[in-house]
Amino acid sequence: MIADLAIFLGVLALLVLAHEFGHFLFARKFGVNVEEFGFGFPPRLGGVRRGGTLYSFNALPLGGFVKITGEDSAPVQPGEVPDPKNFASKSIGARAMILAAGIGFNLILAYILFAAALGIGVPVAGDDDVWAGHIADLRVVAIDVAPESAAERAGIQLGDAIIGLGAENGRETLRDISVDTVQKFVQEHRGKNISVTVFRDEQEIVLGAVLPDSASPQKGILGIAMEAIGRVDVPWWGIPWYALRMTAFVFMGTLWGIAALIAGAISGVSVGGMISGPVGIFSIVANTLDFGASYFVTLVATLSVNLAIVNLIPFPGLDGGRLLFVAIEKLRGRAISAVATRFANGLGFAILILLMVVITYYDIRLRL
Repeated sequence: MIADLAIFLGVLALLVLAHEFGHFLFARKFGVNVEEFGFGFPPRLGGVRRGGTLYSFNALPLGGFVKITGEDSAPVQPGEVPDPKNFASKSIGARAMILAAGIGFNLILAYILFAAALGIGVPVAGDDDVWAGHIADLRVVAIDVAPESAAERAGIQLGDAIIGLGAENGRETLRDISVDTVQKFVQEHRGKNISVTVFRDEQEIVLGAVLPDSASPQKGILGIAMEAIGRVDVPWWGIPWYALRMTAFVFMGTLWGIAALIAGAISGVSVGGMISGPVGIFSIVANTLDFGASYFVTLVATLSVNLAIVNLIPFPGLDGGRLLFVAIEKLRGRAISAVATRFANGLGFAILILLMVVITYYDIRLRL
């Protein structure tokens, strides 16, 4: 549990710091002063100052932040003497690039991680048409194990690949494994003892399972959810292209998913079980660790894409909301007042925090 929590906090820090580093790097590129680059969130534990920036180390290890001079100030008005190190003194294009840089760096991080995962072997469903012709080592994998089921009592674990089944008399064995053949075999041997050979941690393990006489609506017979999963097998020289393809595919899929979620919420469909906060993401990360490095790296890359898309939403308090204000300034020829900008961003941030608290509450309730 402690190790899982440490890994989760490391993942969160990586995603947020990559995002904030994008803002930091582009602010520096355009000559804007970055007052503070914080690792974690206050209270502050200490820090060092270099080149006008305080690099602080804070008590809450939940990512990080950058504080840019003039980020919520009104743009320089005609006749005013601009401060070249102030964000507000920069052109609309420069400000937009600084604001969008965090989103861009999350996508760059996702691309790098997808490339790394492809080097290991990205896991994909066997019926995934996107990777048709590029799937190797197809195996039936346990993706869920029901509590107090025959599978759990036998010792089957998340991520186990089922590679063989045997009957109690020892004469009937099955090695041609697919989801359908496993289901058929289990159905035919209800109420009997069977052996289940799984591949785990680079070794074959033979487990004994006692099947119930009838299927349970919640657990079925054996008590596992299965999926045929293989790995993407592409040549090393194709990894840069396929990593880009994966990033674009996950980006568009996530975008459409969020759009469908919003449309469902507007139409009155309950979306509570479709959204996860920190508790839900921690649970996903912890479970994915059981499946191996390629699953974990792919998940972190996908989370980085999700963070990029969430920040694109034109809502006050998010990068997308700030970009919206810049776009409005461009269209109307003058900026929204600093007071209105600060109020909108402050209110938006408060709403986001409240939303996170509500989601976390339902996450905890779901897992109790």
